Amino acid sequence: MPGRARSQMKSLLRRTIWQWMTGTTDRLGGCSLQVKLIVAYIGVILIPVVLFSLYTFHQLYENTMKDITVQNQYVLDTELAHIHSNMEIMERTAQLAISDRNVLHYLTEEREISSDELVQFNLNVFPNLQHLLYSNPNVENIRLYTNNPQTHEIWPMIFKESRLPKASWLKAAQLRQGKIWWDMYKGPKSLLGGQSRQESETVQYMALLREIQSTGGRHAGLVETNMRLELFSPRVFGIPQRNRAWQMFILDGDDYSSRNADKPMYSTEIATASSLSDSISIPLSHVHHLLQSRVQGQGGVFDFTYGNKPYLGLYRYIEGLDAYLLNVVALDGPLGDLRQKRNAMLLIISMLILFMSVISYTLHAFILKQLHTLRESMKKVEQEGDFQLKIPVYGRGEVAELALYFRSLLSRINGLIAEAVHKQATAQEAELLALKHQIDSHFLYNTLENLKMMAEIERQYPLSDALTSLGSMMRYNLQWSGSCVALRDEIRHIQHYVAIMNIRHDNQIGLEIHLSSAFMELEMLKMSLQPVVENAIKHGWSTLQSPFSITIEACSKQDIIELRIQDNGVGISEERRNAIMAGLARTNMDFHEPGMNGGIGLYNVHRRLSMQYGEEYGIRLDSIHGQSTTVTLILPRRYMMRGTDHDDQAVDCG
Repeated sequence: MPGRARSQMKSLLRRTIWQWMTGTTDRLGGCSLQVKLIVAYIGVILIPVVLFSLYTFHQLYENTMKDITVQNQYVLDTELAHIHSNMEIMERTAQLAISDRNVLHYLTEEREISSDELVQFNLNVFPNLQHLLYSNPNVENIRLYTNNPQTHEIWPMIFKESRLPKASWLKAAQLRQGKIWWDMYKGPKSLLGGQSRQESETVQYMALLREIQSTGGRHAGLVETNMRLELFSPRVFGIPQRNRAWQMFILDGDDYSSRNADKPMYSTEIATASSLSDSISIPLSHVHHLLQSRVQGQGGVFDFTYGNKPYLGLYRYIEGLDAYLLNVVALDGPLGDLRQKRNAMLLIISMLILFMSVISYTLHAFILKQLHTLRESMKKVEQEGDFQLKIPVYGRGEVAELALYFRSLLSRINGLIAEAVHKQATAQEAELLALKHQIDSHFLYNTLENLKMMAEIERQYPLSDALTSLGSMMRYNLQWSGSCVALRDEIRHIQHYVAIMNIRHDNQIGLEIHLSSAFMELEMLKMSLQPVVENAIKHGWSTLQSPFSITIEACSKQDIIELRIQDNGVGISEERRNAIMAGLARTNMDFHEPGMNGGIGLYNVHRRLSMQYGEEYGIRLDSIHGQSTTVTLILPRRYMMRGTDHDDQAVDCG
């Protein structure tokens, strides 16, 4: 019975819809043209506009989510880079502190240290430790703990192990066996009792710890470098900005690799942040649960709801700490505004359609006659191709304006036809001229090839090699398939150029290429290196000196490549170098100014790089007068070929 009743209801619904459509069609058949146009207007315009609006706002939602993800991913990656930088600083500081043999000798010496030795240590060695601390302002303390009864404490850096802030560090040192580990703890600013109230204030630290071993691998103490949490990770532990829509957390990676929720990295005494953002009201325990259930791999993105509010979570794994950096973003603000805009837009569209329908119903009676005339004229143009047709529609109405535009369109089409004919003739002339030049260039190539073969027959091999280099340079100069080439092509061109110059200078010019394969596919402007090398030979080489050498090398610095061309020539003075650099910074360079001899080639290369890639790219000039000159081309990291991880072989600038 239920199935039969359902079938009857469906049949009744289909019959009702069909009757309504049939009745509506019959009623429209007897209506005026104005009514039919209005109904068609509503059906054809309103429905697609509404659907398009919904689709547009869906795309806007996707783009908004993508923008929010990208923006907060950048914030997350920036904070992760800041954390890694601080970790490297702390590791380097600890390593430098215990790599001093005098410090190790003082900490591990088993005999009693004399007064003179102690004074010498305080005067010569201990200041180095202080300088190491002061040269890293973010590092709060460098502390060396020793179990040697013969060692005297030197505050505030050298202490007995009995002053360790956490006794558990000794057990951890036995397990680590000389490897570093990280710990977060609360401790006083000073380990000395009876200090001022400010010194005894409790501070939250991120500490790097490492066992100090004496000769034979015996335990001799611990080294600790610590940093305040608000400096170690400002976005996690610092004071949150007002009206901030995100909150960061650092959570122990062991919880999620082993799925053990009973081992949090931070206890309740050590807050994840000084205070949570006003837009984020999620308990820390729930954040632990979220990351435990959602973490996969080294990083990722997930969305969730809490308290009927949408949130976005982004996380990255922090190597070394074995922890995750989590950024929770509140979405109720931007998504709520987006929904309000969508509803308001749909309402506005509906009201506009209704209003325009009423206006159109009134105007249709006045415009249909002229519209029909215009339609017939357009049909005649389409059928007969008569673009000189006169359209007899005038006045001030919309149809008259449309007729005016159509007349302008016909006039424009006539002009475009004439222009197209002219362009076609011009293109044919240009093609013939290009063929002529191509024939001329091929003639030159073939002539050089014949001369090369004659030189080889006569066993004039140096001349043959020179002709080969000259032919390669001509092809490279005349064949331009694009403004950019691979660095490999530029290097090959420079090798040919230097080979030709060595004929003139009796092989006194040396060229050394120190480039890894990672840089050979680097994108750069064609003919960027020859002016620099030519300038080095012309102005940097004195024939009185030893053989001239040019070295080309490259290094990477994030998304920037520095390509250095260095010679061992006479160099330039500081005044001339400053004059050339000042000239490069100007848009119009006066090459007749004092000290600007030889600057036109560098200026042309600098302007081409700046115009192609941006003002931050170009040329930097460095020189040691009487020794060398270095021209550095600053380029973006772009490659002509994809599919290879070039970063693995790239040399860092350091």
